[in-house]
Amino acid sequence: MRKRKKFFVILFILASIGLFIFAGIVLKNNNRYTPPAITAPIEIPADGVVTDFNEVEKSDKPAVVMFYVDWCTYCRRFMPVFGDFAKQYKDNYIFAAINCDKPENIKYVQEYHIMGFPTLYIVDTKINHKFSLSMSATANETVMKEELNNYLNVRKNFL
Repeated sequence: MRKRKKFFVILFILASIGLFIFAGIVLKNNNRYTPPAITAPIEIPADGVVTDFNEVEKSDKPAVVMFYVDWCTYCRRFMPVFGDFAKQYKDNYIFAAINCDKPENIKYVQEYHIMGFPTLYIVDTKINHKFSLSMSATANETVMKEELNNYLNVRKNFL
């Protein structure tokens, strides 16, 4: 019985040592934050999309603002659609694409509490209003159209 107990104690000690060694190797390799690989900048549609938030603040029209980062796959996928909406709604809205990784845009990231990408806002300086669009708007063009049209209808009541 004593040999059996001694065997299990030794087995436990060896297993513990092995676990600590394994954990040390894993932690050594994974304890550093590795930012996503920066890829080529997202191509902003040249027709109707501004990249300077000052344009939004100066506009009499409401603005659809997309906060994005270059390494975001969803942002890359949505940007051409965003450009299409900019052409379609150019008489009613201005469209702005704001890169959240640029130092000059950090104040807007903080002001609008941007925590995920892409994030869409309707910013209406004429009536001092900020409205966050549903995340489903970036995945479904019909939802985006409904959101934009609904805002225009509501806005008429304020002006």
